[in-house]
Formats: sequence, C-alpha cells, structure tokens
Amino acid sequence: MDWREERKSNLEERLLKTVKLLGECEQSLIDESDPQAKSKLRTQISELREEMKNCQLDLESLESASHTQKSSALAMANIAYDDITFVITALLNQKPNSLDEQGTFKPTNPEEKMSKNDLTHEIKFALSMGLAKAGEVRDFIEKNAKIYFPDVPERLKAALSNEYKKLRSEGVRGDELFNRLYDFSHQNNPNPSRQLAGLAVLCYFFETCDVFEP
Repeated sequence: MDWREERKSNLEERLLKTVKLLGECEQSLIDESDPQAKSKLRTQISELREEMKNCQLDLESLESASHTQKSSALAMANIAYDDITFVITALLNQKPNSLDEQGTFKPTNPEEKMSKNDLTHEIKFALSMGLAKAGEVRDFIEKNAKIYFPDVPERLKAALSNEYKKLRSEGVRGDELFNRLYDFSHQNNPNPSRQLAGLAVLCYFFETCDVFEP
C-alpha cells in the first residue's frame, strides 16, 4: 500500500467513526432532558459535523491529486530528448562562479535521502517521476562529456549545487527547497514538457548525491 492509499484508508476510517459518533450524539440529544447536557451535546454535534466535512474535503482533494498525478506521470513518460537538451543547455548558460568541489558519493536509498533532507511524501511522487527519466539525463550528459564538452557534468552540478547552497543560506529547507530547485532546474519555463525535463535533471543529481545532503 503506497502513502496515498494509506492516507485514503485512514480518512475513510476516521469518517466512519465520526459518522457513528455523530449518530450516537444525536440520539443522546433526543433522549436528554437536562439543558446543560443538551447544550454540550449540541456543541459536540457541531464539532463532529465539521470533522465529517473536513474528512470529505480531504478525500475529494486526495482523489483529485491522484488524478493529477496520473496525468503528470503520462506527461513525464512522453517528454522528449529535445526537452532534456533544452533545460540542460539553459542550466549550462547560468555560468556559475566556480565548479563545485564537493566529493563524489555513492547513491543512497531515495527514502533515506528524503528523510535526511526533510522531504515529505508530498515530494515523493515528483521524485519517483523524475528518477524514472534519470537514465536519459545520464545518457545525455555522458554522451556530451565524451564527444563534445568534457566539463558538462561539472558545470551542471555546479549550477544546481550553487543554487542549492544559496537557498540553504537563505534558510530554505525541506519541500520548499526542493520546489525552488525544481523551478530553477527548468528556469521557470512555462512549457510543461520543459518543466518535467527540469525535474528529471534535478532528480538525476538527487540520485547521484551531487545536490542535497547525501
């Protein structure tokens, strides 16, 4: 069971408990004769109805998000090599002050790295999509490094790493940090395919531990 299914199951269970308790309170209100007790029951009933409403809204939001994620996954599957080329070229044009000198680390488990970087399940789906295309990003980078520009890997790493360090110095952390780097990776391009290509590039460097805490 993934986190969305678990969340949906928990919400449905909470909703059923709330509905059951609401029915019991409404029955108690009918049977109760003490004015003070009736007042407390009315307050409790009002709170339970609000809780029930919130559960329903959360379920609707979760279902809507699930639909959006499916659409995004299909879009990610269809991004072209040209989209990856475009965003990488844009990143290379950032001309960072210096190449990043951090060491090379072996890739860690994505779940462990998410925890180390305070990333929540809100980011997990985006990471999963981006990592699915990381192989194509690696292929592009390696081909360009061998044939045309040997410094491409370091220049790309420097562009993203410098932005990461800048944001960290500003106090940006967790999901917000990931989202800000995502915007940077596609240079705020309005084209959805270019945005997803930027996500793939960012996730490639997440996987290789060149960006974010290893």
